Amino acid sequence: MSKNILINNEPARLNATISAGDIVDIPDFETESNYKPSGNNAKVIYSDNYLAVVHKPERQKTHPNGVETDTLINDVKFTLGVDYIEPIHRLDQTTSGLLLVALNPYIKKMLDFDLEERLIDRKYLARVSNEVKPQIIEARIGKKPHTTNTHQVDHKRGKRAVTHILSCTSVDDHYEITAKLETGRTHQIRVHLSHIGAPIIGDTVYEGMRSKRMELYATHIGFNHPITGDWLAFEHLPENYCIK
Repeated sequence: MSKNILINNEPARLNATISAGDIVDIPDFETESNYKPSGNNAKVIYSDNYLAVVHKPERQKTHPNGVETDTLINDVKFTLGVDYIEPIHRLDQTTSGLLLVALNPYIKKMLDFDLEERLIDRKYLARVSNEVKPQIIEARIGKKPHTTNTHQVDHKRGKRAVTHILSCTSVDDHYEITAKLETGRTHQIRVHLSHIGAPIIGDTVYEGMRSKRMELYATHIGFNHPITGDWLAFEHLPENYCIK
């Protein structure tokens, strides 16, 4: 990449210093993702030339492994008719809600940086059987030994994981929680809520009460647009939720 950058028509290093008035030429990569379009339409909440916010249905994978063509990313590639598409974060297969995707490799790097620096705001709604007080759950998470994709709180070998419980509302025979991610470990909200004695309804992997579906929804995402600098925020609430 650095070999193809020019400053005032002269080859420049990636760490070169620029000044006001300099003309910087950056190569326009014609990068195409390996994902194949599915032929199915995805629900697009927002899109422009650089990125999109889409809704992932329950029980659909975020992106394919190998030659799969029935994931959300396959659907979005078909719907938007783009060559390049990459997810900025992931949602568990059993979780529905909002997902941010990049439509340009430069934008992917910029949004990856924002995610790493915790500049992207992500909130979830979850249904649990037990009341939970607003709190910050900071408990390291690691993979559970001898399992394929199950995780647990592991204070010694786990990675740092922080979940903010913002509110808890009593609704009929259950409680509805709003949670905000500070970090993004695999199954983080699911593991943390189970750890404090309030597993998500339908999440039988982490000892939640049985239900037709896992009651976890990615309802909110907010971020600074990497090109315009504008703060964009999107919300998509399930119809059967009562939190105000």
